[in-house]
Amino acid sequence: MQVKDENNMDLRSTFYMSRILSDEIKKGEDYRKVKDTIVINLMNFEYYKRNSYHNIAHMKFEETKKNEYVEMGYKKEDKIASKGIELHFIEIPKFEKKNPEAKTKLEKWLWLIAGREDKLEMAKEEDKEIKKTIEIIDQMSMDEKEWELYNSRLMAILDYNTGMRNARDEGIQQGEAIGLSKGEKIRTIQRQESWAKGRTT
Repeated sequence: MQVKDENNMDLRSTFYMSRILSDEIKKGEDYRKVKDTIVINLMNFEYYKRNSYHNIAHMKFEETKKNEYVEMGYKKEDKIASKGIELHFIEIPKFEKKNPEAKTKLEKWLWLIAGREDKLEMAKEEDKEIKKTIEIIDQMSMDEKEWELYNSRLMAILDYNTGMRNARDEGIQQGEAIGLSKGEKIRTIQRQESWAKGRTT
């Protein structure tokens, strides 16, 4: 669950996926031991310019280029490079805009995450998992702000490091720009001084 948009959800998700994959096997083990990897990103903000609150991504091939085409007799080419990798991006604000009923299991869980228990009055009687989760939440008595604080703590260290790195990068860029500007002013002054000396001699 990502509460705040740090403008790096694509890279963050790739990092999560790579960590999961790297932990699957030890050095020297058979790659066939690697299990399918599914990363689910729940985002409390809109990120992708897509008309869906639930987007599923795979590692896909680009379209075959004409100059690289080889006639192999395949009437239908493979589209997916690796079937064992799947990334889900679920944007809660888009889900709330859609405002669906709590019919599917995904809809039930998303309404629960969005803090809309009113949408789950019927669902919690039918779904034992949802009912149990709601009971636990009631016991915890967390309000919306407390939930956000709780979720943000999960990524506090990485978010801090990311923010510091971005600030450092911006500082370096600004420093370079200032340095170039000052350098140009110094060179202009030196040229003027040189020109003035040439006139007096």
